[in-house]
Order: sequence, then C-alpha cells, then structure tokens
Amino acid sequence: MYVAELDRSWLHTPFESRGFLISQQDQISVLRRFCEYVYIDPGRSDVIARLDIQAANASPPVPDPENLPDEDLLRLNGCRKLLKDTNAQIAATVRAARRAGRLDILPIDAGLDQFIDHILIWPDAMQWLISTEPSPGYLNRRSVGTAIYAVVFGRNLGMGRAALRDLALGALLLDIGKTCVPITILSKPKRLNSAERSFVRRHVDKSRALARLSNAVDDRVIDMVGTHHERLDGTGYPGHIAGTEIPFYARIAGIVDTFDALTQDRGYARARSGHAALRYLNTWRNIKFDAALVDEFIRAVGSYPIGTQVELMDGSSGRVCRRNPDDANRPNILLTCDPSGRAIEAIKIIEGGPNTQILRALPTPYASL
Repeated sequence: MYVAELDRSWLHTPFESRGFLISQQDQISVLRRFCEYVYIDPGRSDVIARLDIQAANASPPVPDPENLPDEDLLRLNGCRKLLKDTNAQIAATVRAARRAGRLDILPIDAGLDQFIDHILIWPDAMQWLISTEPSPGYLNRRSVGTAIYAVVFGRNLGMGRAALRDLALGALLLDIGKTCVPITILSKPKRLNSAERSFVRRHVDKSRALARLSNAVDDRVIDMVGTHHERLDGTGYPGHIAGTEIPFYARIAGIVDTFDALTQDRGYARARSGHAALRYLNTWRNIKFDAALVDEFIRAVGSYPIGTQVELMDGSSGRVCRRNPDDANRPNILLTCDPSGRAIEAIKIIEGGPNTQILRALPTPYASL
C-alpha cells in the first residue's frame, strides 16, 4: 500500500516526505514505532494491495454469479467491464488534473455515450454492480455511482439524449475539485472540524473553475457542478441560493449525490441501506430537496433500491436485484439466507408480487480496515 501522509510531521520520522510504497512486513514494524496511523492512497497502491482492501470491505457473500443464465452473466460481465474502464478513465483524469491544474474532458467525453447506453439498456445490472461490488478509489466510485443514478433519474423524468449526456457529465465532474483538498482531510476517519469543512467546501468553486476551463463543457453542466451543494432553504453552499434559483440540473444532482454518499461507508459514518437513504431524502423534502423531484427519484429507483438487503416476512433474507416497475414496494429479491439463517448457495430469485412481503430493510454491513 502507498503511504501518502502520516499522523505527524515527516520531519520527525526517517521516511521520505513524498510518500512511499509498503512492500515488506518490516516497514510496517518501523511505521508502528513512529505512527499510530497513516493515510493510504489506493490509487497509487499496488494492485494486489488494492484487492486486499476491497476484500476487507466486501459485503457478505451472495450466491455464485457463475450460476446465472448465460444471457444474464454476459450482461453482468459487459457492465462490469464498462464500469472498470470508466473508473480507470476517471482516475486518470483526476491524476492529470492534480498534476496540471487543468481538466482534459475529451477522454471522458469519448466514452460517455457507451456509458449512458449501458445504463439505459441495463439499469438494474449497473445499479446491482455499484451496490454489491467494491471499487478501487472512493472518489472515483462516487463519481460513477452518482452518474448512474443521475441517468436513471433523468430517464424516469423523460429527458432526451442530449440532456442525459449533460446530466451524466456533470455528475462525473461534481467532485473533480477535490484534487485540491489534502488527502489528510479527505481520508480523516472522524468528522471534520469547522476549518476542515471550510477547506473541503472550496472544492465546489475549484470544480466549477476546472469545468469552465474546458471548452467542451456546456454552461448548464458548469452551473450543475457549481451549485449541486445548494439547498432549497438556502442553507447550502457556496452561494446560499434557495428555491428555484438553484438550477434544475443542480437540484437533481443534489438528490442523487446525497443518496449515493449516504449508501457508502465514510470514515465518520456507516453506510445506510438504499431504503434508509430514501427515507433521509424524504425527511428533508421541501426543506433541503425539491419535494416533487424526491418523489420522482423514489419512483425511479423503487422504495427498496437495487442492492438493498431486506428481511422477508418468513424470516429469509436477500438483496433486491431488480426493480418492479408495477409495484415499487415489491421488487425482485435474490435470496441469500433461508428462514433459519443458513446461507443459500444456489441462485434463487423471488419475483416481486403479492407474495413478496418485505418486513424491513437491513442495515448495510460495515467493515473497517
């Protein structure tokens, strides 16, 4: 793993201040003599180490996907490759922006149509993968996840292709300005203090500035990036604008970005289930979030979004794997445990219908490194 920062000044240690890669157990022993904890940069870590991190954060096992029908397996593998390529492209763009202070949008733009096509054709598969499979790089995963939910939402709103394209691009660029935030702050395992929060909030202006420097970014995308943290009641940032003064795309972005953030493990908070994240949005309807848009987002992803772990009335449990367009409260469920709590090895999917009675959504498992 690549050590990017220490819990103390580099001057008080024998280590190189530019960071270093841990490759031997002896290095960890030396680190322990000087530090209680360190900050790891997954993007610069060895591939095997990144896989180890992913395994540590993985959710409880689900039935072997190799048992899926060939058509479903091909669909999942195709979407998985697309997500891997998109993550890699976002990571490369972020690294280049960090080095050069400029945003090269062309590589992302070149793959945008294929990305949107996969979401439009296989929305359930794309949501399943980002909900159940670990992804290297928290910020990259957040960008891709927010973009997927934005397109799913936009499609439900009846947006055309050009609008979906702007929505997806804006979602991918929301946090590009965090390249200017020190990794010590981004990786802090506790809640940020007021000074640190103020520093992080500068990422919005930085994101907008980077987007504006690129001639390939439309004005409404720039506005979306620059105002996605504004809130209906004026308590957002950086401009404290309110109501319909917040651009329409930014009101969409505020909802999907919040939803995706709440369903991810953060250093100071456990991930919520998709169902719990929707309840949070609904609690703040007409206060922080546009009530009509919250309603439409719930229709788009269902009351129990894909990937949500649920318990059924008979005591069995599983994960929501497919939305039921006819009944948001009765999605298709991939069973993982029988009523006695024993793991189910074979693929068994319960079709959403009158007999699908969900008792409750289960908390998302939390794994700490």
